[in-house]
Amino acid sequence: MRGILFAISGGFFLTLQSVANARISNSIGTWQAATLTQMTGFVVALLITLILRDRTFRQMKEVKLLYLSGGALAAAVLFSNMTAVHLMGVTLTISLFLIAQLGLALVIDWNGWFGMIKRRLQLPQVIGILMMIGGVLLLKW
Repeated sequence: MRGILFAISGGFFLTLQSVANARISNSIGTWQAATLTQMTGFVVALLITLILRDRTFRQMKEVKLLYLSGGALAAAVLFSNMTAVHLMGVTLTISLFLIAQLGLALVIDWNGWFGMIKRRLQLPQVIGILMMIGGVLLLKW
Protein backbone atom coordinates (compact mmCIF):
# COMPACT_ATOMS: atom_id res chain seq x y z
CA MET A 1 0.00 0.00 0.00
CA ARG A 2 2.85 2.41 0.78
CA GLY A 3 4.29 1.83 -2.69
CA ILE A 4 0.96 2.80 -4.25
CA LEU A 5 0.79 5.99 -2.16
CA PHE A 6 4.35 6.94 -3.10
CA ALA A 7 3.63 6.28 -6.80
CA ILE A 8 0.48 8.42 -6.71
CA SER A 9 2.33 11.16 -4.82
CA GLY A 10 5.12 11.04 -7.40
CA GLY A 11 2.57 11.45 -10.18
CA PHE A 12 1.06 14.48 -8.45
CA PHE A 13 4.48 15.99 -7.82
CA LEU A 14 5.56 15.41 -11.43
CA THR A 15 2.49 17.25 -12.70
CA LEU A 16 2.97 20.15 -10.28
CA GLN A 17 6.67 20.28 -11.13
CA SER A 18 5.88 20.36 -14.84
CA VAL A 19 3.64 23.39 -14.43
CA ALA A 20 6.04 25.21 -12.10
CA ASN A 21 9.04 24.53 -14.35
CA ALA A 22 7.20 25.72 -17.44
CA ARG A 23 6.26 28.95 -15.66
CA ILE A 24 9.84 29.47 -14.45
CA SER A 25 11.24 28.80 -17.93
CA ASN A 26 8.96 31.54 -19.33
CA SER A 27 10.84 34.02 -17.19
CA ILE A 28 14.43 32.83 -17.27
CA GLY A 29 14.79 30.26 -20.06
CA THR A 30 14.48 26.49 -20.24
CA TRP A 31 18.04 25.43 -19.39
CA GLN A 32 18.22 28.07 -16.66
CA ALA A 33 14.98 26.69 -15.19
CA ALA A 34 16.36 23.15 -15.39
CA THR A 35 19.50 24.32 -13.58
CA LEU A 36 17.47 26.05 -10.87
CA THR A 37 15.25 23.01 -10.44
CA GLN A 38 18.22 20.65 -10.18
CA MET A 39 19.91 22.92 -7.63
CA THR A 40 16.82 23.25 -5.42
CA GLY A 41 16.26 19.50 -5.64
CA PHE A 42 19.85 18.87 -4.58
CA VAL A 43 19.57 21.29 -1.64
CA VAL A 44 16.30 19.75 -0.41
CA ALA A 45 17.64 16.18 -0.77
CA LEU A 46 20.85 17.15 1.05
CA LEU A 47 18.90 18.80 3.88
CA ILE A 48 16.69 15.75 4.30
CA THR A 49 19.78 13.51 4.35
CA LEU A 50 21.40 15.70 7.01
CA ILE A 51 18.22 15.88 9.11
CA LEU A 52 17.80 12.10 8.99
CA ARG A 53 21.51 11.73 9.76
CA ASP A 54 21.75 9.15 6.99
CA ARG A 55 25.42 8.40 6.36
CA THR A 56 24.98 5.88 3.54
CA PHE A 57 26.06 8.59 1.06
CA ARG A 58 29.59 7.52 1.97
CA GLN A 59 28.95 4.41 -0.12
CA MET A 60 28.55 6.47 -3.31
CA LYS A 61 31.89 5.23 -4.62
CA GLU A 62 30.31 1.77 -4.89
CA VAL A 63 27.64 2.96 -7.34
CA LYS A 64 28.26 1.86 -10.93
CA LEU A 65 29.15 4.71 -13.28
CA LEU A 66 26.19 3.91 -15.56
CA TYR A 67 23.73 4.55 -12.73
CA LEU A 68 25.33 7.87 -11.85
CA SER A 69 23.99 9.11 -15.18
CA GLY A 70 20.58 9.49 -13.53
CA GLY A 71 21.26 13.14 -12.70
CA ALA A 72 22.22 13.90 -16.29
CA LEU A 73 19.09 12.13 -17.47
CA ALA A 74 17.07 14.28 -15.06
CA ALA A 75 18.34 17.40 -16.83
CA ALA A 76 17.15 15.97 -20.16
CA VAL A 77 13.80 15.06 -18.59
CA LEU A 78 13.35 18.57 -17.25
CA PHE A 79 14.23 20.21 -20.56
CA SER A 80 11.96 17.85 -22.53
CA ASN A 81 9.12 18.28 -20.08
CA MET A 82 9.24 22.08 -20.01
CA THR A 83 9.49 22.33 -23.77
CA ALA A 84 6.62 19.90 -24.28
CA VAL A 85 4.39 21.76 -21.77
CA HIS A 86 4.99 24.98 -23.70
CA LEU A 87 4.19 23.33 -27.04
CA MET A 88 1.30 21.01 -26.08
CA GLY A 89 0.02 21.87 -22.61
CA VAL A 90 0.18 19.92 -19.36
CA THR A 91 -2.41 17.20 -20.05
CA LEU A 92 -0.98 15.96 -23.33
CA THR A 93 2.61 16.23 -22.06
CA ILE A 94 1.97 14.15 -18.94
CA SER A 95 -0.08 11.62 -20.94
CA LEU A 96 2.71 11.07 -23.45
CA PHE A 97 5.33 10.97 -20.69
CA LEU A 98 3.37 8.20 -18.97
CA ILE A 99 3.03 6.18 -22.16
CA ALA A 100 6.73 6.55 -22.88
CA GLN A 101 7.61 5.55 -19.32
CA LEU A 102 5.36 2.50 -19.36
CA GLY A 103 6.54 1.45 -22.81
CA LEU A 104 10.20 1.60 -21.84
CA ALA A 105 9.47 -0.03 -18.47
CA LEU A 106 7.87 -2.96 -20.28
CA VAL A 107 10.91 -3.30 -22.56
CA ILE A 108 13.27 -3.16 -19.55
CA ASP A 109 11.27 -5.81 -17.67
CA TRP A 110 10.91 -7.95 -20.78
CA ASN A 111 14.67 -7.94 -21.46
CA GLY A 112 15.87 -7.90 -17.85
CA TRP A 113 18.01 -4.81 -18.46
CA PHE A 114 19.82 -3.02 -15.61
CA GLY A 115 19.78 -6.12 -13.45
CA MET A 116 15.98 -6.33 -13.34
CA ILE A 117 14.24 -9.70 -13.25
CA LYS A 118 13.15 -10.77 -16.74
CA ARG A 119 9.38 -10.77 -17.04
CA ARG A 120 7.23 -12.05 -19.87
CA LEU A 121 5.35 -9.47 -21.88
CA GLN A 122 1.70 -10.48 -21.86
CA LEU A 123 -1.28 -9.50 -23.96
CA PRO A 124 -3.04 -7.46 -21.23
CA GLN A 125 0.05 -5.22 -20.97
CA VAL A 126 0.10 -4.60 -24.72
CA ILE A 127 -3.65 -3.91 -24.71
CA GLY A 128 -3.18 -1.51 -21.79
CA ILE A 129 -0.54 0.52 -23.64
CA LEU A 130 -2.68 0.58 -26.79
CA MET A 131 -5.67 1.76 -24.76
CA MET A 132 -3.56 4.54 -23.25
CA ILE A 133 -2.47 5.62 -26.73
CA GLY A 134 -6.14 5.62 -27.77
CA GLY A 135 -6.96 7.73 -24.73
CA VAL A 136 -4.30 10.29 -25.64
CA LEU A 137 -5.68 10.46 -29.18
CA LEU A 138 -9.11 11.20 -27.67
CA LEU A 139 -7.60 13.89 -25.42
CA LYS A 140 -5.89 15.53 -28.39
CA TRP A 141 -9.02 15.81 -30.52
